[in-house]
Amino acid sequence: SAWAAERLRSDFPQFEADPEQPVYFTGEMIYPWMFEEYPQLKPLQAAADQLAAYAEWPALYDVEALQRNSVPCAAAIFYNDMYVERAYSEETAAAIRGIKLWVTNKYEHNALRADGEVVLDHLLKLVRGG
Repeated sequence: SAWAAERLRSDFPQFEADPEQPVYFTGEMIYPWMFEEYPQLKPLQAAADQLAAYAEWPALYDVEALQRNSVPCAAAIFYNDMYVERAYSEETAAAIRGIKLWVTNKYEHNALRADGEVVLDHLLKLVRGG
């Protein structure tokens, strides 16, 4: 990642603290300064730096393998998820052969924590053809 969030954040001045402007949150990002300021993270600083410096990550997924999928599967897409762009989720899901999608605005990013039993039951019903 080479600390991608930190690099991109510096390209957008609206993220700079300004009492005259609204606050823009960055969601689930990790920044290098956190490993200096948060006591719980200090012991992990060297490991975090090594991970950020690593550049040989493989592709996140194999689109051709997803297109050949033969395993029943289902996924939830949360319409207003502030951390996951819905269009990207839909694009990825479109590449998975046979996927059953549940697009809902009932839940957000924390759906499993907020109502895990209901969410998993719904996904299992989709997989089982219900």
